[in-house]
Amino acid sequence: MDFETVALIFDFDGVLADTEPLFWRAWARLLDSHKVPFGWDDYCRLGRGVKDEEMLSRLPQLQADPSLLLQLLSEIGAVRRIVQDWIEEHPPIPDPTIAMLRGLNAFQVGLVTSSHRSEVEPVLRRAEILTCFHTIVTADDSVRHKPDPEPYLLARKRLSLVRGFAFEDSEPGLISAAAAGLTAIRVDDPHNLPHIVSTALATFPG
Repeated sequence: MDFETVALIFDFDGVLADTEPLFWRAWARLLDSHKVPFGWDDYCRLGRGVKDEEMLSRLPQLQADPSLLLQLLSEIGAVRRIVQDWIEEHPPIPDPTIAMLRGLNAFQVGLVTSSHRSEVEPVLRRAEILTCFHTIVTADDSVRHKPDPEPYLLARKRLSLVRGFAFEDSEPGLISAAAAGLTAIRVDDPHNLPHIVSTALATFPG
């Protein structure tokens, strides 16, 4: 395998970091105060892998009440601050994932996320893995977001890669990566990521 032309590209929330339950809890708390039910299944169906604005616009109760939708859109920053506070208290990247990333020296390593750079880089820095990534594409870097392929196409361009894997936990992310010509692999649980990566590398044709 020519490692210089192979990239391993990771999503952040739900893949590298076990943050999806935190975002759900923060949104469920806020929506409950407006009598809008929002279970974990709702979050997985509507919110994983997409920006918060798109998730809210998909909720039927908010589609029927544009004034409430506008109010909640204005509170996205507050929800993100709550999640960041929780992340400060409980670092969300499992230790085995940190060790795995530090051992990927032979590969180009990228990160493609719908989160903002200000939300992602501090977590990577605290885990001392920020320098493991050759490129990081965030919501600040692209006009169109997952499931559009633009974020992954940008990562491919920056890495000048010929082929690579993308590890995603959401349908929009998998669609985005596959449309950009990557081998898209679903991550069912961030704690399983090291095993999933190891299995993928073992089966990838040289």
